[in-house]
Amino acid sequence: MIKTGQIMIQEGLVSPGDVSLALDIQKKNKSNGFKHGSHLLGMILCQLNLITPLENFYVLKKHHKLISVMDRLCEGKTATRSRLEKIKAEAERKAIPFISFLLEKQIIPKARLQQVLFDLFGTPLRSVSDILFDQTCRKDLIAVIDRELAKKSSIIPLHLSGNILTIGLTDPDNLLFVRNLDLKFPQYRFFPVFISFSDFKGFYPILYPKVKPTLSAPILIQHPSTAKSAGPEAISNPKLDKHLIARLFIQYETLRLGHEPRNNNETYNYRLALFADFIRDSYYKITAQSGCKTIHFYVRQQGGRAMVIAKPADKSRNGSEGLVITSAT
Repeated sequence: MIKTGQIMIQEGLVSPGDVSLALDIQKKNKSNGFKHGSHLLGMILCQLNLITPLENFYVLKKHHKLISVMDRLCEGKTATRSRLEKIKAEAERKAIPFISFLLEKQIIPKARLQQVLFDLFGTPLRSVSDILFDQTCRKDLIAVIDRELAKKSSIIPLHLSGNILTIGLTDPDNLLFVRNLDLKFPQYRFFPVFISFSDFKGFYPILYPKVKPTLSAPILIQHPSTAKSAGPEAISNPKLDKHLIARLFIQYETLRLGHEPRNNNETYNYRLALFADFIRDSYYKITAQSGCKTIHFYVRQQGGRAMVIAKPADKSRNGSEGLVITSAT
């Protein structure tokens, strides 16, 4: 079986000399009973600043060499495997991350779990109450992880100081996601911390406050040709097509108000953000239903109401009247 050191060399992360040095340290740590150091070669390479914990996690996961939290707890005789497997199954039924379930149900002492997580992943376990939330950073934080992605992945940005962005994880596999963020946002240095699921649920509405919905349920227009229209805007990626969404918003607001909106106040920015969320949600629903990745969005007015109409691009090309209609008020 290929050893960790060989894998790290093959991946081009370290040199044979680096591995030899880490092995010497590992041997010394073993002689003192691992009281003052790790017994895992990857984490020793991290401590030597030769690789990062994210690189270590990614490579070991890729090569199926990663030790799981359950394995480590069994190895240390903290709990039996059969008991932990039952606990994990219960956590999955309740849709709670395994480490959070262990922590919140006080199945494993917090200090022990904290040590295991740091030993395996080089990532600390923190309480969100220890982190000061800066309202002025909200926009930067949600630009990295938006509301839907945070909810889906149970991962949340917590704090930004300079270029260091602290990000809360509820599961070790979230580290793969952080690695992707690291590649996507090179301007930041990501500092991951593990948090409990209850902390995640408590902080989520603080970072992503609820807004009063001003967008109504879908409405079907049987004869769209009778309505006044503007557009269309062809949107293929809501995150990149922000200028198209902004243009669509101005069309919508102009029909709604009877004049072009002023863009120098908080109300405008608030409604634009809400409108963008509306378009993004509509886009993903329609692409999921139709399989078409480009959606044409129109603004129309009927019966004195401004409406946003969405239609897959392939249906627009063949002249189909099978519109997916949504409205905003």
